[in-house]
Amino acid sequence: QIDDYTQYLPAVAVFTLDAAGLKGRTKPQKQLLLYALGNITATAVVQPMKRIIGRERPNQSDFHSFPSGHTSTAFVAAEFLHQEFGHHSPWISVAGYATAAATGYLRLYNNQHWLGDVLAGAAIGMASTKFIYWMDKRIKNKKKATKQAL
Repeated sequence: QIDDYTQYLPAVAVFTLDAAGLKGRTKPQKQLLLYALGNITATAVVQPMKRIIGRERPNQSDFHSFPSGHTSTAFVAAEFLHQEFGHHSPWISVAGYATAAATGYLRLYNNQHWLGDVLAGAAIGMASTKFIYWMDKRIKNKKKATKQAL
């Protein structure tokens, strides 16, 4: 289904913009690491919740509805795009979040999730990526302070 692919589009946009010569906030190698860490963080939250909560999907296919993993992945990617290129134009961020929201909508439309599942997935995805960028900034600041102290 198309939502299996749309969840990754904002991340693809980051690397496409890099290839086109637009400068992100970090270098492409660092971007790849930050994106991977955002996904790992989100997955570390989403997967245990699915098993612990055990909410049945609307289509009754299983009991792993809450929270939406596809939506979480989409919002990791959208927040990643925003963090890297949102300073160039707000429309870049809008496009990423709209694509992520479309992924969430498709999960509802395809009867895979309830609205609460999608909203929770979106929050987890955004928070995971924001957390990774916050940690990266803290690490940079500590390294900088250590260098200045020497």
